[in-house]
Amino acid sequence: MSPSRGLLRPTHTFATLLTSPISTQIYLSLSQNPHVNLALERYLFGSLPATTRTLLLYINTPSLILGRNQNPWLEIHHPLVLRTPEVNLLRRFSGGGTVFHDQGNVNYSVTVPTAEFNRDTHAKLMVRVLRRLGVAGAAVNVRHDIVVLPEGAFTKKLKEKINADVKGSRKVSGSAYKITRLRSYHHGTMLLSTDLEKVKGLLGSPARDVIEARGVASVPSPVTNTGVDAGEFVSAAVEEFTALYGNARIAEVEEKEAVEVEEVMRGVRKLKSEQWVYGQTPKFTMRLPVGEVVADKGIVGEINGADGTGIVGEKFGGEVVETLLVRGGMEKEKARRWVDEMVGGRVWGTGAGVDM
Repeated sequence: MSPSRGLLRPTHTFATLLTSPISTQIYLSLSQNPHVNLALERYLFGSLPATTRTLLLYINTPSLILGRNQNPWLEIHHPLVLRTPEVNLLRRFSGGGTVFHDQGNVNYSVTVPTAEFNRDTHAKLMVRVLRRLGVAGAAVNVRHDIVVLPEGAFTKKLKEKINADVKGSRKVSGSAYKITRLRSYHHGTMLLSTDLEKVKGLLGSPARDVIEARGVASVPSPVTNTGVDAGEFVSAAVEEFTALYGNARIAEVEEKEAVEVEEVMRGVRKLKSEQWVYGQTPKFTMRLPVGEVVADKGIVGEINGADGTGIVGEKFGGEVVETLLVRGGMEKEKARRWVDEMVGGRVWGTGAGVDM
């Protein structure tokens, strides 16, 4: 990533580190493309030997990243996101809640052999990073989030992990995990100087009270920025990772290098696919002013209390909902306004669909 230039000296090229027998490896992505970086993370996780310990650091352009098992109409302000073209919408390959990426935060991903994996180990590593950069109240809470305690609520003897919620604490990084038989990773997003008011608006779903969903719901928490410089954070993270696992080798990754790897490009194509972003949505029910619609994997499966002729089997979206509202007696313009406020998008995130 560009903040690292002049602060860290690569020891390998991307290609040579990938094939190196070195067991502790650090990759610094210079791309800010969220599709490339998430695909690169997946590639490193799946392609390197099971005994390799890796740290990947990257910054993305503005993006909302859904957890693998989440609902875009429930977790984000879907209509607002569609009206904000500079913000990307992605579904990542791991579980957990929805997060916002931009140039005001740094994303970290640590992979180790599953036999060594612990949900707190690398959260504590990031706490040490923050403390060495002056964030004295940083700690891991009982939910494995990284928080900053308010002044006066801690002493110099503050442990890296606290076993009780402290009033006034604010989250600076959540955590998500992928655990397999041989390798597991922990990744998170460290808030440095993100526009938190913008994030609040993008994450506030207007449909929250009318959707019942399976899957994983995000857990809202008060958040704050750490105020740490991105380049200093990257350098400190590299040093702490090296201190924990021994002498590491470092490679910077240009975007053009990453996308030359076919498996990375395959991941990019999947992440950009509406079938992945919307078609992975777990089963949910949206209650309408007239009736309700049930969808699974983004496809309408059931209509209750309304005329669903020709709608079952269609992709969920504003077109379907508007059709049901109008058939139920709502004036067309009022139905369109309801859809624009609560759903957004005509078919999934874009397009056209059912004729009334």
